[in-house]
Amino acid sequence: MSTIYKTLKSMETIKPQENQNIFDISLQEYGSIEKVFDILEDNDQFNLTDDISVYEDLKIGREAFKKDIVEYYNSRNLKPATSITDEEKYLLNNFSGIDYMIIEDDFIIY
Repeated sequence: MSTIYKTLKSMETIKPQENQNIFDISLQEYGSIEKVFDILEDNDQFNLTDDISVYEDLKIGREAFKKDIVEYYNSRNLKPATSITDEEKYLLNNFSGIDYMIIEDDFIIY
């Protein structure tokens, strides 16, 4: 048996949606994030930590790992998109609110 076992279906290309990362694509297409390395193997230009562009197509060509999850997403037309946005990064990096206020510095008592 070969060292790498592939169950290939016809190679398809998909267009990632906004805010999708490689784990979202793996969940959407294969039903599990365990197949993320198969996506990386089929798409040489991507890295595990790279952001996915909506302008670049991804090759998908393997059997679904958990077909019931893939069918669930497809039947409801769900596209998971859990990547953090620039606005969310800004909010996380710029602490504010009552938890971060100092009395008589930025929390004024009258």
